[in-house]
Amino acid sequence: MFTRRNISLVILFILIALAPALISMTSSDVMGTDDKAELAIKDINSGYVRWVEPLWSPNKATETILFVFQASIGAGFIFFYIMRKRRKR
Repeated sequence: MFTRRNISLVILFILIALAPALISMTSSDVMGTDDKAELAIKDINSGYVRWVEPLWSPNKATETILFVFQASIGAGFIFFYIMRKRRKR
């Protein structure tokens, strides 16, 4: 089931998925939707106080890598589903 070719394709897939994150880690002009939402809330109501504090706040690099892993796992599941349906035909 796990051939050398499959394992190498998975490794290649992970490297391709991580490349943009590793390249953009040094760029400070990348702003996510969370940051934009926080700025919009502060513009609307500068005295806003959070209801709950997060348990853990990763730094930007860790956050980017976690997001890339989440996206690549989702893409992997979608690709797996499509290929499985194609094989059954």
